Amino acid sequence: MQYHPPSWLPASENGKRTDYYAHLRSEVIEAIPDGCAVILDVGCGKGTLGRWLKEQPGVKTVYGAELFPEAGVEARGWLDQVVVGNIEQVALPFPEGTVDCIVCADVLEHTADPWAVVAKLKKLLKPGGCIVASIPNVGFHRNIRKMLRGQWTYGAEGLLDKTHLRFFTLETITELFASNGLRIERVFKKVDAGWNVRILNALTFGYLRNTLYLHYIVRVGAG
Repeated sequence: MQYHPPSWLPASENGKRTDYYAHLRSEVIEAIPDGCAVILDVGCGKGTLGRWLKEQPGVKTVYGAELFPEAGVEARGWLDQVVVGNIEQVALPFPEGTVDCIVCADVLEHTADPWAVVAKLKKLLKPGGCIVASIPNVGFHRNIRKMLRGQWTYGAEGLLDKTHLRFFTLETITELFASNGLRIERVFKKVDAGWNVRILNALTFGYLRNTLYLHYIVRVGAG
């Protein structure tokens, strides 16, 4: 889908993130294919993405799942149905085989068993449906450099968010979905490395290419 900032989005959130539960990520939106009528947003926060999606032509239903009750209650004001609870434990009441696209934006790394979560979500997909997932890259060059100095320091957010339970590279992201009979159709990525790392990557004939990206956004389908 083509992103355009909505008129209701606060100026403070346009291209930035001042509210963790209300941020609208253009790079995730652009990975969602056109023509989706039914969408599930896992980790929907306050429903900002769902609100935007509901305004798009052809989108009829947007479901949500959210861990934190305060955010989930607010999301119910914008989405068609929102389940509040841990995605690993809560029952999903959405009909199986009816969802065109499931969005997991920085969710799977917070789960103890992301393989089981993917299997659970896969049941909801229509034939030809997809999952769009944003997952941090533990092989990002800044993280590698810190590891070489013996540092692995958790923080309140970011790559080493203290609530991250699982860590991925592009290879293990591919394996995560392949273990559930899903394949990556497209990888959306933006270089987050500075000019020095990019030059070093070029000089090593692409040897460092997997360290250039802070996140991978993947679109995954069956088959």
